[in-house]
Amino acid sequence: MLLSLNGDASFRRYFRVSGKNLIAVDAPPSTQKNKEFISIDKALEAVSVKVPKIIAYDLDKGFMLLEDLGDTTFAKVAIGAQQQSYYEKAVDLLPKIATVDVDCPLFDREFINFELSLFDTWMLDKKLKVTLSDEEKETLKKNYSYLADNCLSQEQVAVHRDYHSRNLMKSKDELAVIDFQDMVKGPITYDLASIIYDCYINLDKDLISHLIQRAFNNYRNSGFLSETSLEEFKAKLKLTSLQRHVKVLGIFCRLSLRDGKDNYLNDLPRVICYVLEESKDDPKLQSFRAIIEKYVVGKF
Repeated sequence: MLLSLNGDASFRRYFRVSGKNLIAVDAPPSTQKNKEFISIDKALEAVSVKVPKIIAYDLDKGFMLLEDLGDTTFAKVAIGAQQQSYYEKAVDLLPKIATVDVDCPLFDREFINFELSLFDTWMLDKKLKVTLSDEEKETLKKNYSYLADNCLSQEQVAVHRDYHSRNLMKSKDELAVIDFQDMVKGPITYDLASIIYDCYINLDKDLISHLIQRAFNNYRNSGFLSETSLEEFKAKLKLTSLQRHVKVLGIFCRLSLRDGKDNYLNDLPRVICYVLEESKDDPKLQSFRAIIEKYVVGKF
């Protein structure tokens, strides 16, 4: 018997196979990265990152049978007295993920600019019906270039790209990683930004500082960041997080308008606050911040 499970932000569907410790996946090959999922699953396993075992698959039809990792998500357990220890475990996995040897897309300037354009298209244009002036359009162009420069200036490593509280599972005494099929080669700060500046959770500032220091040390101990200071790391992390959050503003609106998943709009106020905070102290971002304040603040 198959029991339908809640899906994610994509078109994949998940079913629990009763009594078999298996998850059946219906992932239409026309829209889903099934080949990538399989190759990245194996590559993560090779560097000792826990992932669901692939039992069987049919790439032509888009069907997969995976190991059932249970229902205990990171978000359920990384709370209260256990919060810090679980976030430390999540951060400790990052250097392993960075070393994954797999052929994946480059998070290059074209890729970055496309992601940022989702904000223009899906939030400003389609959701808020905003028409920008030529000056405002030029502001976005310049600031997007600035954010892209930051991403491209960093060490380029394997990046999960959605490394947050909903894509980690508690599996016995370790964390398991899921939803990794969109992996790219990109900036070393990206996955850290995803987990500590989570679009679904606000972490305490002291915990964030602790995790940044821990991540920096972990990367250093694994042979990364040899020519990067902690302060440089923090500055690049903030701008990388801003790039991600601007993208998310567009994606959450797209999920609502195109896919009917309005629940993502509930998290927009948090993401907007991130964007305001991350752009607050940088003189180069003040005109961009003004656009956010003028057109976005108070609309959600």
